[in-house]
Parts: sequence; structure tokens; C-alpha cells
Amino acid sequence: MIDYLIVGQGVAGSCFALKLIREKKSFLVIDEDKNKASSVAVGIYNPVVLKRFSLIWNAEEQLRLMHYYFGLFEELLDEKFIEEIPVYRILKNEEEVRTWQKKSAMSELSSFLSEKIHFIKNENIEAPFGYAEVKQTGRIDLGKCLSLFKKYLSDNLLYKNEKFDYSELITDEKKIRYKGISAKRIVFCEGFGLTENPYFNYLPVIGVKGEVLKVRIEDEIPKAIWKAHNFLMPLENKTALTASTYDREDLAPVPTEKGKLEMQQYLEEFYKGNYETLEHTAGVRPTIVDRRPVLGDHPHYKNMFILNGMGTRGTLLAPQMTEFLYDFIEKSIKIDREANVRRFDKFLK
Repeated sequence: MIDYLIVGQGVAGSCFALKLIREKKSFLVIDEDKNKASSVAVGIYNPVVLKRFSLIWNAEEQLRLMHYYFGLFEELLDEKFIEEIPVYRILKNEEEVRTWQKKSAMSELSSFLSEKIHFIKNENIEAPFGYAEVKQTGRIDLGKCLSLFKKYLSDNLLYKNEKFDYSELITDEKKIRYKGISAKRIVFCEGFGLTENPYFNYLPVIGVKGEVLKVRIEDEIPKAIWKAHNFLMPLENKTALTASTYDREDLAPVPTEKGKLEMQQYLEEFYKGNYETLEHTAGVRPTIVDRRPVLGDHPHYKNMFILNGMGTRGTLLAPQMTEFLYDFIEKSIKIDREANVRRFDKFLK
């Protein structure tokens, strides 16, 4: 008998597994290692909604826990995953300049938005109205982190690489059983795979496909996340990443020519240098209709839980949502209604 069976090893499942390691709980992760949005995600963390220049929900606490969790991953796996990089928001007109100046002067935003408007002296970046800095931003190398954590789990016999078969799951009030495994609880962290889960597929999940280009750029540009409609983030050796697509129609987890052309169009609106495409990847993110995560217990099976709906901000959301779910299960602390899966009980037939 183990304490937990975790289904899925994306950013949510990995954070929950890390929490169980810290709490000395026994567990096993079951995951089919393919088509995970987390593994192709760029991993940018940014506490500001850059369309409106406003803070995201629970911004400061999410940032604190993100640094704590990925710091623990760094210690456990002896690798560096957190890179602090400023976001430079390219301002597109005088109205945005005025809005930025107003918002950056507000006390609740002053530690995240720099008041100064900069003008770049680089012929490859077009920003006639200037750009301004978002602070406390950066990137988590999610692909490397999740890959190394999977190896750690495998080496410690805590991981099974297989597609979860729901027909093999048997649950009663005291335990769940799955292919000879007995566990006190099961936690589903399947990302967009939630749509195939017969226990939670009543939830109003919207798949959002994102595509990413790795490019080689002509000249060095300052190390930052340059953000207009999409972004350009320099890496090393004159390579960079850009991404912008939010496709809700084509949910096949494969890159498309349409997505590539869209990314190139938005990139060329502000980047005027030459570039060549080196790599093109895609993934489907799980987003709930109200843009909030879903976590908590199933209304009929009290030893069955979900941790999902992280959307485009998984690096920021997953650590705090892990804390919420663990405290709910182990300490009976209520989950904030904005994240509680039970807000959707009315959709259950």
C-alpha cells in the first residue's frame, strides 16, 4: 500500500511528486512520456498580464513558491533551472506609453513595473515608442527539469512509463487499486489528457495549442524577453526562442505551417534582422473556461483528486496549487473557490 498514485508527470504532477518526497510520502507516478505541453513549453514566468499591465492572481505568493520549488528541484537534481531575465515590453503607441506610466506609479505595481521608458540603439529591434521593463521575471528550463526529474523517479523505482488504463482502476472508500498497485489516493495531473478521463471529463476544459520556434538570429541583441504581440528571447550562440500561437481549433500536438507563418509574421513586426528556423515544436495546454486551475476531490470518490488547468502559467501556478491540494488532502484545509474543482459540480451528470 502506497500513499499516492500520480497520473501524469508534467509540471503539475512533478511538483506534487516533489512535495511528496519532501513530506516522506510513498508514491508512484504513471505517465506516458509523449505529447506533454510542459516538455515543449518555453517556461517563461511573468507576474504581469502584459495586455492590461495588471498583476496576475496571487502574484507575490506564486513567485515565492515558484522560486522555492524549482530551487528544490535544483538541489535534488544538481542542475540549474531558474534564470532571471527581464521582460522588455515594447510599447506600440502613445496611449500605451501613458498607460504604462500611470500603472507603474501605482504602489501595488511599482515592484513589478519600472517607470523608466527606454529607447534601444539596435537596428534589429524596432521600438519607436520605446520599451519598459517588467521586473521579477525570467525562465524555468522546464524541458531539462522534467527530463532529469523523470530519470530521478525512474532510478528510484517511482515511475512507470505507460498509458494509464482507466478500465483497470478500482476504487472504494479505503483505497484504490490499479494493476496490482494499492494506494490510499490517486491524483490525476494529466494536462489536456483530462479530456480522456472518465472521472473528470465533465470539466469544461479548452485545449489551447501553442507552437514554438527556435531560430538563429543575425546579430547579438541584449539578453531579455523582448515582448510585443509575441516575444523573442535570446539563448546562446545567437539562437533564440519565439512563440505566439493560441489555436483552439487544431488540437493535434504537432507543429503546423500555419503556426510557423503566424509566428514569423509577429516576430518580423519588431525584429528586423535576418534569422533562420532551427526547430519547430508544439504542445496543447489545458485551460479551463474561467482561466483558473482545477484542484480538489471528486464529488463521488473521496480518495480521487485532480490537479490540472495550469494553462500558460504552469511554472507559476503549479507550486502554489500543489500546496493547496496537499493541505486540502492531508490537513483538511479548504481550497480557494476560484481554484476548487467543486465549482463545476453542476456539470456532472
